[in-house]
Amino acid sequence: MMPLTEMRSQCPACGTAMRGDASRYSYTPTTMDKLAVFDERAIVCCAACEFGMIERDVDAAELASYYASAYSGKAKKNAETKAVDLRTRYAYDPRSASQLALIRQHHEVHSDSVIVEIGAGTGDMLFSLKQSGYRGRYIAFEPQREAHDVLISLGAEVHGVVFDLEQARKYADTANLVIMSHSLEHFNPGSIPQVVEGVSVMLRAGGCFFCEVPNANLTKYPNAGERVVPHLSFFSEEALRRAVTSKGLAAIFSSTCGDSQIGKNHQAQLAALEKSGAFVYVPDPETGVLRNQKYHEYLREKTRRQQLRRMMLNLLMKVLGRRLLFKAIDLLRRWRQKPHNEVLSSSAFCYGADREFIRLLAQK
Repeated sequence: MMPLTEMRSQCPACGTAMRGDASRYSYTPTTMDKLAVFDERAIVCCAACEFGMIERDVDAAELASYYASAYSGKAKKNAETKAVDLRTRYAYDPRSASQLALIRQHHEVHSDSVIVEIGAGTGDMLFSLKQSGYRGRYIAFEPQREAHDVLISLGAEVHGVVFDLEQARKYADTANLVIMSHSLEHFNPGSIPQVVEGVSVMLRAGGCFFCEVPNANLTKYPNAGERVVPHLSFFSEEALRRAVTSKGLAAIFSSTCGDSQIGKNHQAQLAALEKSGAFVYVPDPETGVLRNQKYHEYLREKTRRQQLRRMMLNLLMKVLGRRLLFKAIDLLRRWRQKPHNEVLSSSAFCYGADREFIRLLAQK
């Protein structure tokens, strides 16, 4: 049991006083680079709302440096392994498409709407919006430098900083819609109230907040594989609702989507990965980040293959020109496009109890 002096005094999500016998969990090994603190600190859970949290917040400067340079997120992987952004008219992302469909059931998105996305990644949501005719002002907070060029090419105003209340005040009463898709769980638990307050500050009256996070109720789904590095905050549906409504936003939709969390066997997956040598780390002498050897071997091999792909693309661009090449790619995607009923049957469009992602919509 962790001594009371080391515990948070209250839950950042619901405000309930933390108990000395709070449930504790360790992080599971990861196939990416990580900070050493994930081996040193446990995850503790609030008994009232089942919000899970790293037991002590990670140093803000250390965390910002990690996300900007070492975190192996989607933007970094794409930048390291792809030559150009090949999204065309017939490209689509099921997650952002399903999120946008849900948002539009409850909130009108116009071409003059001001939208802020916190943790915009490589712009999947912005791309989906542009496919549907959106031409408004889009403000993106994204620390990963590898994502900035593609976001700018899509028309976003990019801020390469970690979002906080100070940043929010620059856009007070500006946004019609604020989006956080798989980014809130990356914030320190102690900063969750300020992040949600920042969202509220940016929203105009009647504006909408859309948030999606993993359904990481560690008590209810102990073997679903949600003790993920580098997540810092682990939400149950109740914890997310209470964290958002505590800052004056009214929840208008809350449910879970995706595959079922019940019956998952993450331990078997971990055992197979460990047997393959996927959890061997070497400290970086300059930053102290623990580098995953298997991951960097994968990146080197992937990059080598992509060099051939890049040469082929450059050759085709010289022969056909960029416009004709992209038209050919688009025609190929159109030919391969799935029937709409198959797209709609994707788990991203399926809602119910005990599914892997929580989606919440709240209004100011």
